[in-house]
Amino acid sequence: MKVAQFACVLFDLDGVLVPTTILHKAAWKALFDQVLPGDVPAYTEQDYYAYVDGRPRYDGVDALLRSRGIELDWGSPDDDPKLDTICGYGNRKNLTFERMLKQKGIDPYPDTVDLLRHLRSDKKRLAVVSSSRNTAQVLQAAGIAGYFDTVVDGNLKDEMGLQGKPAPDTYAYAAKVLGLHHEDAVVVEDALSGVAAGHAGRFGLVVGVNRGAGREQLFKAGADLVVDQLIELIDDDAGERAQGKDPSLDEGRFPVEDWGLSEVGRPGDISATVFSVTNGSVGVRGEGGGERCLGNGTFLSGFHDTFRIAHPESAYGYAKVGQLIQGVPDASDFTLKVEGLPLGRPEKTTQRLDFRTGIATTTNLYDLDHGIHLKTVLTRMVCLYDRNLSVCTLTVESPDRDMAVVVEGPVNADNPRHVNSSDPRKSTFVDGCGIHEVLDNAVYGELSADCRVFRCNNSRLSLALGVRQFRDGRPVEGSGWRMDVPKGGSTRLVRYAVYRSHPILPAGTSGNGLVVQTRGEGTRRLVEDCRDRLEEVSALSLEELEQRQRAWLDRFWERQDIRIQADDGGRTQQMVRWELFQLAQSTAQIENGVGAKGLSGSGYSGHYFWDTEIYILPFLIYSAPARARAVLHYRYLMLPAARRRACALNLNGALFPWRTIDGEEASAYFPTGTAQYHIDADIAYAAAQYVQVTGDEDFLQAEGVDILVETARLWMSLGRYKEDGRFHIHCVTGPDEYTVLVDDNLYTNQMARFNLLAAYKAYQHLREKHPDLIGGIRERLHFDDDEAAKWSHAAEAMFAPFDDQEGVHAQDAQFMQRPRWHFDQFTARPLLLHYHPLVIYRHKVLKQTDVVMALYLLSSWFTPEQKLADFDYYDPLTTGDSTLSAASQSILAAEVGHDKLAMQYFRRSLFTDVDDLHANTTDGIHLAACGGVWSSLVCGFGGLRDTGGTMLSIDPRLPSSWRSLTYELEVRGTRFQVAVTTGGVDLKRLSGPELDLLVQGHPRHI
Repeated sequence: MKVAQFACVLFDLDGVLVPTTILHKAAWKALFDQVLPGDVPAYTEQDYYAYVDGRPRYDGVDALLRSRGIELDWGSPDDDPKLDTICGYGNRKNLTFERMLKQKGIDPYPDTVDLLRHLRSDKKRLAVVSSSRNTAQVLQAAGIAGYFDTVVDGNLKDEMGLQGKPAPDTYAYAAKVLGLHHEDAVVVEDALSGVAAGHAGRFGLVVGVNRGAGREQLFKAGADLVVDQLIELIDDDAGERAQGKDPSLDEGRFPVEDWGLSEVGRPGDISATVFSVTNGSVGVRGEGGGERCLGNGTFLSGFHDTFRIAHPESAYGYAKVGQLIQGVPDASDFTLKVEGLPLGRPEKTTQRLDFRTGIATTTNLYDLDHGIHLKTVLTRMVCLYDRNLSVCTLTVESPDRDMAVVVEGPVNADNPRHVNSSDPRKSTFVDGCGIHEVLDNAVYGELSADCRVFRCNNSRLSLALGVRQFRDGRPVEGSGWRMDVPKGGSTRLVRYAVYRSHPILPAGTSGNGLVVQTRGEGTRRLVEDCRDRLEEVSALSLEELEQRQRAWLDRFWERQDIRIQADDGGRTQQMVRWELFQLAQSTAQIENGVGAKGLSGSGYSGHYFWDTEIYILPFLIYSAPARARAVLHYRYLMLPAARRRACALNLNGALFPWRTIDGEEASAYFPTGTAQYHIDADIAYAAAQYVQVTGDEDFLQAEGVDILVETARLWMSLGRYKEDGRFHIHCVTGPDEYTVLVDDNLYTNQMARFNLLAAYKAYQHLREKHPDLIGGIRERLHFDDDEAAKWSHAAEAMFAPFDDQEGVHAQDAQFMQRPRWHFDQFTARPLLLHYHPLVIYRHKVLKQTDVVMALYLLSSWFTPEQKLADFDYYDPLTTGDSTLSAASQSILAAEVGHDKLAMQYFRRSLFTDVDDLHANTTDGIHLAACGGVWSSLVCGFGGLRDTGGTMLSIDPRLPSSWRSLTYELEVRGTRFQVAVTTGGVDLKRLSGPELDLLVQGHPRHI
């Protein structure tokens, strides 16, 4: 909140809180059209801003007349309006204004009440400071008089003998009445004279509201800040950033290139995230995030600390143990000194992420003195083919003279300075969480001094870190070195860092809720493994490591690149490859699942949600099935904890955690956490989709059927049959977290139906195809034919809410009875940061579109007419506050023929992180949004539909501004290319057996 640090806000009235400017302009024009002689320039709207706006009425009359060379007697305030005096003219104008106010009335600006409520709830003191003598009447007519602690108007100004604007007297008097100093107050003005008054009075913050005076003019008059809407005082995005602008990047700062992303200039707040590198096991942030302390430099997959959740009012079954991703010591940063002095700010900086090498490079050019320069090049690479290894290099070049440079590179294990935030998207700071170094001879023994051990305070998870470096090919020890750089030459330091930790067994926490169960053979073994691996990799040259990295990415781009010919100079292609690169590197090594932020930051506390199965897994299923299976295997390992969680909620089967790292439910707010039972159906959907697309019978027999059966049981115990004979599910929350604890959520019901059918069909398939195995499976899971039949019956009886009056599916049983959100009045975004949940829950407003998501995932279950009607109804109700929403909206918009809207949503998804559209990229990328970009391209414009792998078809919708779209898929061992052009769809089998598909409604054999 921009006014958070100030105690009071002093508002002008006309043109700031209420649009009385319209009436004032009309009244002034009526006056001067009557009284100005014909031989002087006529009155214009610009005269209003130059001579009248914000000034006391009589001063305005005098200023305008003098601009025309006219001088009149001043008269007195009680002059008859018919008199040709300054006061007479002013009184005539006021009579006209009062008549207009009485006839037409006045409403405040749409966001005025919203802002005033926010400020009052934040305990700000409020005042109106206006030159108008009609202030009280206007406030009363507008219905906002009760919000203000004091009012200083034209009448009080004269009574107290105060000077009017541009003098600061009236604002100073208001602050005095409130008992506050000038520096404690914010002045909000739309008039140049009012802004000048605030500036002259040296108030804490002077805000210019651009209602027509012009941004530059307001700044010149003394504004510290200029806004277009009042709501910007509490919302940095003015409530419309993501919705109202076409996202883009400045080509000067972010040049367009095919195979990389560069940032020219000093790194910004989000740069450390955007230029991060990872392999899914180790993640290293780029430059720009401040000190590279714990939590702002390096992360390990699954490495987290735990804490007891302190519920203000606890109840049975609430989540008890919280989980926080724990930053680990960072070994990828260096500081330099020349002649004993630290380097200052570089003269030039460029940061680049290379999509073909997976290397992030930061280049700094320093101007030391009198034309003497120093250049440093820092690279960071996390090896995609080796889950434990990261490599960084520092090259120092001295083009102008011999130079002695001292380099210091200690491993950074400093604790960060935590700033608590009310934003639930950010990581939480909990006292007592963190890590400490283990100094124990029983751990180290005779092992190499290159290795150190660190342990989480509460979870007791441990890691070993081994570091070794070479200067110009020769090994060096310690953490500080003198580097002699010859004129025109360079020297290079290469550092290998090996991180080892035991993988997590995601079965939840132990009885005391603090010790996470892990697989492994103790901390000493970690050190031994770390030492051995460090010996192996440090024997390899940097060039060899980089060649292996390039080879890994060459294979990735050969199979998973998406090529686009668009008329935008290559920007779309560049951004698509950035998104694909994030998916590639974040899933290269999968052992502990995939978090919502990957390993690029601490946002969402490092948890992962349904995002993984619905937004990321489709990319892996159709392009890297082995890694898709690894993700599903991690979910399978959660079944013991999920079964316990179901018991806690008096349910059968298994209830997977809404948000977790180690398999335990970590959501402290059950209405938007535990109540999102759809997580079970999402995981079942992904398991079924994986089996159908890949044909992996081994997974189905060993793990997939367990997931399907236990989730099916959950729905059978959660739902019930009613008198109408339909199967209903009550008191749930769908993906849309702005409607909670509802009955018969369409998305939940339909995905549960899919889940039940998938379990039944999987059982029937296994019974027919593998009769030798089915007995063991039934015994393992304790079910029989009768129970399986109940799944099928419930699926067929599943209730789908539909509103006959609107002719659309109802999001839930209560949704259609709620009033619409006043989008024109309550514009702060995102809603969850600016409005109490109860305000949101009682309105018809969406964070993301449940119904649209169901139409996409279960495409073959709905008719084209239903999809069009549903999309048109729900799209205007959607705020887009969720980063997941734009992708599904783009996909359905393309399918139903809203081409322009489909492109708008696609670009919003494409630029979510690089343009920081949700103002939280600094906490990590939105990996699911990256998956959403893949889905928007392949399933939206590319037309792929599979209804969970059961109905494979392709029906593209190429954007009119694109010439072609080409992507590749792998289905049951067959890899093929789909090329979409304005001339049609071309399919090409690249490897594997022949395949039959449905393309644009017709069978196609490839």
